[in-house]
Amino acid sequence: LYPCHQFVGQEEFLMGNVDDGIVKPEIADDFRSCSVYSKEKCKNCWAKFFCSGGCNANSWQYEGDIAKSHDISCELEKKRLECALMMKAATM
Repeated sequence: LYPCHQFVGQEEFLMGNVDDGIVKPEIADDFRSCSVYSKEKCKNCWAKFFCSGGCNANSWQYEGDIAKSHDISCELEKKRLECALMMKAATM
């Protein structure tokens, strides 16, 4: 059992298995505590409730920490939202 399919094969994220269940609850706790309220870069971001703090796998892959936000992913998400909001406003 892993917190996300993108962590499969990474031993440090192996929480357990189907037979024994979760045997390392601290890993689940780390992910559970990771949110827009705990990520420093999210605290003042206008888009935080649209992306929910971004992808933890991207944060781990590019920042080395699930508690940090990946800047490029953030900028892309904000641009997508801006475009979607503009398109919606244009049709009203």
